[in-house]
Amino acid sequence: MLRTVGFQHSRHTTRLFPLIRLYSIPAPSTSPADKKPPLPHPQSKKPKIDLRPAPIKPKPSPPPSKLPRSFASLHATPSSSIKNLSTAKEEVQHDLHDAEAHGILTPPPPGANWFRRTLHQGIQLFKFYYRGVKLVFIRRKQIAVIKARVRGGGAPLTRSEFRLIETQKDDINKIVPFLLIALVLEEIIPLIAIYAPFMLPSTCILPSQRERIETKRAEKAKAFTSQYYNIYAELKRAENPTGFLPLPALRLTSAPTAICGLLGLSTIGFDALRIRRIRRHLEFITRDDQLLLQDQPILSQRELKEALEERGIGAMGLASTDLQSRLSWWLDAVKDSSTHIDDTAIARRLALVIHTS
Repeated sequence: MLRTVGFQHSRHTTRLFPLIRLYSIPAPSTSPADKKPPLPHPQSKKPKIDLRPAPIKPKPSPPPSKLPRSFASLHATPSSSIKNLSTAKEEVQHDLHDAEAHGILTPPPPGANWFRRTLHQGIQLFKFYYRGVKLVFIRRKQIAVIKARVRGGGAPLTRSEFRLIETQKDDINKIVPFLLIALVLEEIIPLIAIYAPFMLPSTCILPSQRERIETKRAEKAKAFTSQYYNIYAELKRAENPTGFLPLPALRLTSAPTAICGLLGLSTIGFDALRIRRIRRHLEFITRDDQLLLQDQPILSQRELKEALEERGIGAMGLASTDLQSRLSWWLDAVKDSSTHIDDTAIARRLALVIHTS
């Protein structure tokens, strides 16, 4: 028997390729077991048509009227930096004019152009810084004479001499980095007086720069008083006994930063470093209290303000009588804790700092 066999080539489309082959096959069996059902013809899938209405395309939202804080700060950075730079330039010019008015710097010759005026101011500043550095080394001889007198059993150390010695220690630590900056980038020193005044020796600060430093320190202390109010309240509850706050109580979170802000100290670093600054400062205050009680000197208004701010007591806008009464209150409160510079004396003064905040 001759039979033509076709093969199914595709799933969707069926083509019949004629392949003629001659062979003999036996007669098909008629038993039902040998019959196989025919292969089902694959049905082509048709895409479903969704007759429901499509969702309405949302309208584009209008741009936000106010940028998020992070983006707003990025956009505001260039303008704010330009504004800060222009403000810094104005403050530098104000410092120079004020120093010229006080006779500290020689003003430029009249009619000088921009180049000659700038060159003249640079030379005058260099001379001022040179005299300031020279004064630091001259004071070393004066301090050596004072120490020799005290060691020899002469007149005891006075408050002004004590403060001179402490100021000299700070200036000696600052003099080397200051000289490096003055030799390499002298023109940025006026900007250091604005942004990093703690880097300048006391003999290299212009009068208006000193006033601005003191004003910013007082404003910082005032801001800390309101910002860390809860911290101060917790520290008051930690007094042991009442009226004495030991230094270990400053392990409270943010407590060292809060105290440094009140005392006008740097808040840079970690808590252990801040607590060390607080201890050293309160030891200095204890010795200063001893000499104030001993000498009972008549202080000027500037000295009164400086003494109060060193003790964390606000002094802005007060008359001399009010300044003197506040300092007298402090001395009365610590006179029983001024015999020795120890943990008890420090705890007493730390508690007073908290209560004056």
